[in-house]
Amino acid sequence: MEKYEKEYQKYQQNRTKLLDWIATNHEMKDEAKENFGNTDYALKLYNKTHQDQMDLKEPQFSDFYKPSVQQKQGEIIYVGASALAIGLAASHFL
Repeated sequence: MEKYEKEYQKYQQNRTKLLDWIATNHEMKDEAKENFGNTDYALKLYNKTHQDQMDLKEPQFSDFYKPSVQQKQGEIIYVGASALAIGLAASHFL
């Protein structure tokens, strides 16, 4: 009987530690949720007061590079010649 009581007491201590750990984690999760909520609210307020300072337009490559007319014509000739060569090769083997 003493052995059982000793083991049961050990079980109770471990169970208490586990329940304390669960409660602590629950409190930490609640605190984290509150902090995220507060941070989200603070960022919303910041965005309202600093709207003119943020430029969220994504830069496009076309804003910085314009191909020349010669390059466009060269690309058209290259694509056309490649298509013609592939067509001739395909008709020759089929």
